[in-house]
Amino acid sequence: MASLSISPPLNLLNSIHFKPRNPSVSPKLKTTHFPEIDKRFCFTEFSSLSRNGQIQEAVHLLCQIPNNAGQIGPEFYVELLQGCANETELFLSQQIHGLIIKKGDVFARNEYIQTRLVVCYAKCDELECTYRMFSRLVVKNIFSWTAIIGLNSRMKLNEQALLCYSEILENGICPDNFVIPNALKACGANQWLGFGRGIHGYVIKMSFEGCVYVASSLVDMYGKCGVLEDAKVVFDEMSERNSVVWNSMIVGYVQNGMCEEAIRLFDEMRVEGVEPTRVTVSSFLSAAANLGAVEEGRQGHALAVLYGLELGNVMGSSLINFYSKIGWVEDASLVFSGMVEKDAVTWNLLISCYVQHGLAEDAVNMCHFMRLQGLRIDCVTMASLFSACSDIGDIKLGREGHCYCIRNNLDSDMVVATSMVNMYAKSKEIDYARRVFDSSLEKDLVLWNALLAAYAELGLSGKALELFYQMQLQGLQPNVITWNSILLALLRNRLVDEAKNMFSQMCAFSVEPNVVTWTTLIRGLAQNGVAFEAMLYFQQMQESGVQPNSMSLTGVLSACIDMTSLILGKSIHGYVIRRNHEFSTEILTSLADMYAKCGGIANARKVFNITSKG
Repeated sequence: MASLSISPPLNLLNSIHFKPRNPSVSPKLKTTHFPEIDKRFCFTEFSSLSRNGQIQEAVHLLCQIPNNAGQIGPEFYVELLQGCANETELFLSQQIHGLIIKKGDVFARNEYIQTRLVVCYAKCDELECTYRMFSRLVVKNIFSWTAIIGLNSRMKLNEQALLCYSEILENGICPDNFVIPNALKACGANQWLGFGRGIHGYVIKMSFEGCVYVASSLVDMYGKCGVLEDAKVVFDEMSERNSVVWNSMIVGYVQNGMCEEAIRLFDEMRVEGVEPTRVTVSSFLSAAANLGAVEEGRQGHALAVLYGLELGNVMGSSLINFYSKIGWVEDASLVFSGMVEKDAVTWNLLISCYVQHGLAEDAVNMCHFMRLQGLRIDCVTMASLFSACSDIGDIKLGREGHCYCIRNNLDSDMVVATSMVNMYAKSKEIDYARRVFDSSLEKDLVLWNALLAAYAELGLSGKALELFYQMQLQGLQPNVITWNSILLALLRNRLVDEAKNMFSQMCAFSVEPNVVTWTTLIRGLAQNGVAFEAMLYFQQMQESGVQPNSMSLTGVLSACIDMTSLILGKSIHGYVIRRNHEFSTEILTSLADMYAKCGGIANARKVFNITSKG
């Protein structure tokens, strides 16, 4: 114990000055010292104060007990430390620990006091002190193990938490319904499904499945591991379900993209009469946002208002996210204005909403207001600001933002770096984009692709190819976005054969061409005067099962014009009709142009009339 870095002052408890939380302290606590006192009554009173979180009052009572004839025993400090643990009073816990050391080994080496110190430091998330005390325990019981595993789980030291769980079993101690949820939480965080199933087997063996706390942890673990079928089995077998269990199941569905099931389960929850919490409604809104389900989202907003949840950070952010995803920017702004508390996450959501819906100037103004409110501009804010600067062409503000990032050490963030590369590239400041790229200590595939796309847009095929091969030397595998940029760069420089060769190499890298790949190739070939080959690739595109979009169709119609092939043009028109493809303005314009240039004047007039009416 002497190695602990705690130096208790003399007469410690009497030297501590407290401001009582409750001014109406019992008159008994204000009386002066008295020679005789009923120890049992005093301990009962002391225990009650400690367990109810009135730690300061408990200390005052302890000061009044005469320290003779063994009046103050270890049990007093056990209760006091438990109270500190419940209230996460780290500073006071350390002071009491110092007093325990001062009182000698009878107290300092007491098994119950040592265990309570482990629990107390663990509850206060004091990792070093917890492990130091735990290592000195002669007897490591279930309470100390629970504290250690819970601490590791909270600190996201999941592997360590599960190692401790394994050690419990090796020592012949049976994990209880407090240990198991923490171990399951660690399994879910690391997505260790096999370990989690092993714990589930132990739960069944020990008949713990009836414990709501354990069952909800199983549901949560299976959800985080993506095994929703098993999560639903556990959920359905529960005889009693509280809001935590329902939330775990709904959150699991949302996190795994099963948003329709999440909405269905939310409706079941309401039918069962379980009152939704912030987590429930927030998850429901996320599901509605992902599905673009307007009515369900509005229903979620109404429930948030009904239960008084809509003004907090979590719910407000969920509502802003929902309205942003369905394009109701004004409603998102109204929610933001009505919120009592707004943290950086909330501001960032609204700024991002403005950027996504073309309101770049509003996004920039919100960034200024955010700074005036004294909130810290973080990486998310700066990424949105650079996107806004790119949209409005304000390179001066973008450079100022770049300087701010350098001063505040935000330029090393890959999301920020990618946004800066995109901004400089859009402003044709490719040298600045390259400097940002080179100065980034860590580079992910997204950042490489951003610079590669910039070179492709500007037709710098040589630099694009150099970057493409450099990326692979760094051990990064090109994805479909990478290949699309390379094809664009080559075709813009009329390097048709090289582009076709690159396209054939995609299969060697096990990369499936997507609609952008086929469209880039078809349009590029048509623009480079290789119309017949463009038609062949369009046919291959259909055979591969990839559905063409408007850009693909306008590209192949351009090829028909180059070939002056009215027959092929009509076949494309027929394809659009058969597939019930939307007749966008671009497609109608291309059809009219094709008919006019290929000799089908009557058909050109018909298409033109449709365009005029539309």
